[in-house]
Amino acid sequence: MGDKMTRMIDDVFKRKTIIPKRLSDFGFQKSAAGYIYKTEFLDGAFLAVITIQNNKIDGHVIDLTTGDEYFQIDVPAMQGSFVNSVRTAYQKILNEIAEKCCQAALFASPQANRITELIKQKYHVKPDFPWHSKQNQDNGVFRHLDSGKWFGLIMNIKRSLLTKDNYEQFVDVINLKSNSLPIDAKSVFPAYHMNHRYWISVVLDDRLSDDTIMKMIGESFVLTG
Repeated sequence: MGDKMTRMIDDVFKRKTIIPKRLSDFGFQKSAAGYIYKTEFLDGAFLAVITIQNNKIDGHVIDLTTGDEYFQIDVPAMQGSFVNSVRTAYQKILNEIAEKCCQAALFASPQANRITELIKQKYHVKPDFPWHSKQNQDNGVFRHLDSGKWFGLIMNIKRSLLTKDNYEQFVDVINLKSNSLPIDAKSVFPAYHMNHRYWISVVLDDRLSDDTIMKMIGESFVLTG
């Protein structure tokens, strides 16, 4: 499966926050790594295995006649009544989990939503969404309460816009003002769509800890204040 592929489970749980206390009621079992849920479908021909670890959800479909993973559900080129029936049944399972075990979230990634809550706790600021175009409507701006100046901007963009390669996975990033510009080309880049001299883009994919990102936000808050 290549980098350009968007998995069904990622689409279903985009901008969803898992509520752990609801998982057991749904049927998830606690495991050493987190939670796991298994259910057969299509008259026992397939097995859905859904795992949750560190608030990240993942899923696999096993063809019980062969014991192999059924990757076809996430390959758009694979079409036909049979594969579409498997997709439909699997998506129904995922949709039910999303409905009963999750709540709507402001941003796509768990870390972006955690950072949003930490900003709210520390600075008493919630993001606003000033753009109305489909491309930018989910971009959230964090502003100083007194001046209205930005100190942060969360966007969901293709990673390739930062890395300049063909990696087309979408990621949440936060743009911050910085004097130190700690560019590492892995998690921190020259800012996308803003002045590279003063701003950076930090990828919110849990490679950097929440504490590290909050320190960067603190610097941006001071510099923009």
